[in-house]
Amino acid sequence: MARSESKREKGVPRGASNWNLPNALSVSRILLAPAIAFFLRDDDRRRNGMAAAAVLAAAATDFLDGHLARKQGKETRLGQFLDPLADKVCLSTAFAMLSVRKRLPAWMPCLIIGREAFITLFRVYAGARGSSVPASIWGKLKTNSQLLALLLVIMERDEEPYASLERAAVAVTVALTLYSGIDYMLKANKYLVKSENGRD
Repeated sequence: MARSESKREKGVPRGASNWNLPNALSVSRILLAPAIAFFLRDDDRRRNGMAAAAVLAAAATDFLDGHLARKQGKETRLGQFLDPLADKVCLSTAFAMLSVRKRLPAWMPCLIIGREAFITLFRVYAGARGSSVPASIWGKLKTNSQLLALLLVIMERDEEPYASLERAAVAVTVALTLYSGIDYMLKANKYLVKSENGRD
């Protein structure tokens, strides 16, 4: 989550087992989503702190699963799919709950969730056609900006300069979400063309 949309794009060994620690960590990150939703259900400083801790725990497992997969040579196709999916589930859940609490406008989680769902479906489509679509630097920046914006909004404060920093982080997140989605799709299309021409 804090590093990239997909950290296991290359060097997937044939016959690698899907049952490994990196993939288990990705699954655990998905399972953190209900906890994040529960903590953000009510506006309470203690629950907000627990929600922020859960988001940070998800970010930690995101770093750890990619590190272990590379170090132990346990990159798998399933891991390529689960890793970015887990990021999207956790972040989208948090944005949606903050919108329910009126901490964010309703259109913002709709934009983020819609973008993530579309990119995920496109990755599945590209994979079915034998094409691999790596994440760009803009995707990595988008994920990091979303994490920062979430933490700032969750641990809300009305005084300045905190409030200004929070608004700026949210604005940057919206911009990067839109731009990275467009950039991703343009690059994904190039990979599909290569696959159709038998060069990928």
